[in-house]
Amino acid sequence: MKTSYQFLVFAFTLVASICLLPGQGVAQAKSQSKTQTVSFKVYGTCGDCKQRIESTSMDVKGVKKAEWDVQTDMLVLVGSKKMDKMAVAQALAKAGHKSDLVPADPAGYAALPECCKYEHTEKH
Repeated sequence: MKTSYQFLVFAFTLVASICLLPGQGVAQAKSQSKTQTVSFKVYGTCGDCKQRIESTSMDVKGVKKAEWDVQTDMLVLVGSKKMDKMAVAQALAKAGHKSDLVPADPAGYAALPECCKYEHTEKH
């Protein structure tokens, strides 16, 4: 009697581990695959540019975090799989900032404050 009980416990544990463990691995893989990180160069000059670039990026669907580095001009985006970096680049272009992906809209660039006009300004 004790042996059959031990066998049943062993069999139940084995079946449970076979069924449950792969599911946990799949769940972890799915949660990790729900986000993506992308980066590209966006031109600007100052803290005002940083605020504009990051807030414009955050307004695009799927973007959860935007960080622009004034020294390197690199924009790093973290977002859902629905995040579209071309949509971000186009929004930034409309706001006057060119990127490696899209040239700046001339009207958007003309509307930038003088300190943000990167075409004729050297960074310090």
